[in-house]
Amino acid sequence: MASLQKISDLVAQRQLGSARVAIRKLVRQKNKPGIDWQTAMSFAGQLGDQESALAAAKNWRTQSPSDPARLVAEINALGAVARHKEAALLSRELQKSTRSATDGFFLEGFYLSRFGKRERAIELFRKAIELNPNHTTAWEQIALLSGYDDREADIAAMLTAEKRVNDRELLIAIYYALGRAFDHAGETEKAFSFISKGAALRIESAPFELAPLHAYLGRLRTTFCPEFVKKHQNGEAGKGAIFILSAPRSGSTLIEQILTTASSVTPTSEHMILRNASLELGNMEPQEMAATNDYKQSDWNKIAQGYFDGLRKRFGASKTYTDKTLINYYYAGLIRILFPAAKVVWLRRDPRDVVWSCFRSRINANQWAESLDTACGFIKAHHDACAYWAELFGDNLITLDFETLVADGDATSEKLFEHVGIERPNEWSNFYKSNNPVATASLAQVREPLNTKGVGAWKRYEKHLAPIYDKHFQ
Repeated sequence: MASLQKISDLVAQRQLGSARVAIRKLVRQKNKPGIDWQTAMSFAGQLGDQESALAAAKNWRTQSPSDPARLVAEINALGAVARHKEAALLSRELQKSTRSATDGFFLEGFYLSRFGKRERAIELFRKAIELNPNHTTAWEQIALLSGYDDREADIAAMLTAEKRVNDRELLIAIYYALGRAFDHAGETEKAFSFISKGAALRIESAPFELAPLHAYLGRLRTTFCPEFVKKHQNGEAGKGAIFILSAPRSGSTLIEQILTTASSVTPTSEHMILRNASLELGNMEPQEMAATNDYKQSDWNKIAQGYFDGLRKRFGASKTYTDKTLINYYYAGLIRILFPAAKVVWLRRDPRDVVWSCFRSRINANQWAESLDTACGFIKAHHDACAYWAELFGDNLITLDFETLVADGDATSEKLFEHVGIERPNEWSNFYKSNNPVATASLAQVREPLNTKGVGAWKRYEKHLAPIYDKHFQ
């Protein structure tokens, strides 16, 4: 069994496949003393092996079952592998101690909100605030759910909390909470001011650079050219997979919820299963992909099978799976090789609405959204990449528009189901009644029927956004 030092060396040497095998062996050593399980969790996370991260978290907690830090680690690891109900249930263990009860109420509410249990989640968030008025992340979740008892009183309480807290992360959370609260109240100047404050604090740590993104996407397009795909295509693999390429806040969760009204379709939301299955390819840089020149179909099929095995292990057996992972636009060329029979959906949305929605939402993975300029650049780069992949996928990809979907759901959903080869259920329009867990910023919107409320939402802030948009969008 490899030591943590050996695993560290393997990661440093970019021998990621070997590192993954080693970390999986290590986490099976449940009772072996002297293992630094926190470091093991970190390595598993770097490798995208969320199951191993959970195993390491469980092993760490076994050493001290009631330690709040270890409970939180296991709760978050459960959430990362879509075991939201277990995460909510385990959060109640934190509530048994006055020292950790605040976090317990918050985390239970956080995971219950994924299932549309809005009222109970809001109640729990308020319990967290009652115990700790400075728990600004609870205010942020209340704002996300528009869960105000008395908006004016809640805004006053949030403004008081803003004056009390000094911690950077707590300030970021309260700024975004106040931004949403004032937005809901129609006070756009105050809303924009607070959202901008939150974004400015986030950007201080590490401003996002667009140039490396453009360069990387260019290398991916060069590597996954039509000739390369034709040479390596993995037979007819991929039946039963539906990949969604859309940019964040473009309606990918909505597409998934609609598709999963069909009983044969299982939602998988966002995860690292494809990355984990293809670790041997590293970041798919040219020198790494050069090693695949001698790959046979059996080599590609091994990766493809690893992906489906990962889906079945986490989500159970299913005839069809959706996959709306945010980095699918990185992996589209590989998806085209591994799963030639897969169906792909690209839902486009007015980039002005996308940028505004991303900017006003604190999504930690979207570092590029901390600045309106970089958000515009990122969305343009994402669109250009998907336009290239659309040509590569040919008839296996359908391009839909968010605005058309919400305005004429009947016709657009018919096209969607026809494309993926599944009969549209009669109750497709009741997608918002689903109890599927939704772990994205869309968790409130997708619990409503189709509507056009989000179309042109940026125009309420045109005074602030138009000068920037005019530089980027024609």
